[in-house]
Amino acid sequence: MLLYLAIVYDCEYCFRYKRRTSMIRHYFIYFILALIVIFTGCASVHHPLGRDAITVRRGGIYRNDTVLTLQAVHEPDLCAKGSALAVMVPAMARVAAAGGNAVAFDLCGFSDNGKAISDESIAVVSAYTDRAKGQRMAVIVRIVGDDGTKRFRRNAVKTAAKALTHETKALYWIDGPDAANLAKQFKRLAPHLVVAAPQNGDLIVTANSDTAGDSGLYLLTGALPKNPRGNVNYVLPGSDATYAMLDKIYMSDAEKASWTPDNSMLSEEERAEGFISLFNGRDLNNWWSFYHGKESFRVNADGHIECYQSGAGGIMTNRRYDNYILRLEYKLLEKDANSGIHLRAPRAARQSKIGFEFQIMGDSYLTEPHKNSTAAVYDVVPALTTAARPEGEWNEVEIMLNGPRLKAVLNDVLVQDVNFDEVEELRYRLRRGFIGLQDHDSYVEFKNVRLKEL
Repeated sequence: MLLYLAIVYDCEYCFRYKRRTSMIRHYFIYFILALIVIFTGCASVHHPLGRDAITVRRGGIYRNDTVLTLQAVHEPDLCAKGSALAVMVPAMARVAAAGGNAVAFDLCGFSDNGKAISDESIAVVSAYTDRAKGQRMAVIVRIVGDDGTKRFRRNAVKTAAKALTHETKALYWIDGPDAANLAKQFKRLAPHLVVAAPQNGDLIVTANSDTAGDSGLYLLTGALPKNPRGNVNYVLPGSDATYAMLDKIYMSDAEKASWTPDNSMLSEEERAEGFISLFNGRDLNNWWSFYHGKESFRVNADGHIECYQSGAGGIMTNRRYDNYILRLEYKLLEKDANSGIHLRAPRAARQSKIGFEFQIMGDSYLTEPHKNSTAAVYDVVPALTTAARPEGEWNEVEIMLNGPRLKAVLNDVLVQDVNFDEVEELRYRLRRGFIGLQDHDSYVEFKNVRLKEL
């Protein structure tokens, strides 16, 4: 604003006294100053903590501009097991399959006195947080808990604060004896990292669900909040009982209700082969919205499933499947429209990165497939060839999943024949999960959805 006023005043002066040479010289000076302001302003647009940093504001946790409510399972030894995909992927997938969205582990690699930490341990934190973002999950790192001498804990907190200063994509948890003073020390050394502690943290750690209420500024440990779908962040101990409890708590109404497939729409041949219909042409009672309380799909006047608005993330079958043949038809109306079929999908987090996605795009114009075009195993394996019909026409899909093998035919053309065990990114993903029809902000119709278990 000051720059603008200065230019107006100076130009008025130059015109009034007809000092055109002076005016040109001043224009040049202000042009240079404007460039400085522009470039400085652009630089300030970027978050000073880096993209995807975890922050606390407006009464809750944020990653960029997205609010997060962490529903975590604590697996203490994950850090010590390293960051190989064979470790990370199953651990995070198990949490998401049950309905959680965050994994918690204890920071490892400290020296005996706590004054040093291994580079490998910091690399594990970085690897988990990088993967978590792509999977729409989060990571909680417990710096210290109940173990260790007072001196070790003090040294460890100081060491961790210095070593993790650039690892802004995790939530850090300090608990146990003298946690309040340790949190204060950690925040002094790493003020931009988000810390949960009984006192002096960004979030308050408590084991009392009444104390947490429904506030996003609490981290509830060892117990579920009164409203598991509310705003309270929580961490539960990693056990078979925990995973079973989460799966039950987050079960949809469609999963709880009794359901008998209406196979009247199937051909006699398909009924004889053992296929069932997953859609009766009338309602979506055996499907549930991926994002609780949201709606994107309905049955239209033609008796087809249509995605008519965004928000639900997709609709999912009322039970999980592992090995099967899935047949359906889909139709996109617009060029570059986006949808997909989710396979072996989890209950929470990102379906296409924890399970699999058979990509559907309005890209009939393509002559060469790529890893994000129609019939790709999304973002990993391109289709063998292009086979999509022009937008506005129905496409017929058959997908066979059997163990690590996926084989897919689109419009009578073989488009996928892949062994997941031979693809490192895919081999550790879920082998059992929900089938889903994706909402990706585009209009799409589906019909004749049927399945045969193998």
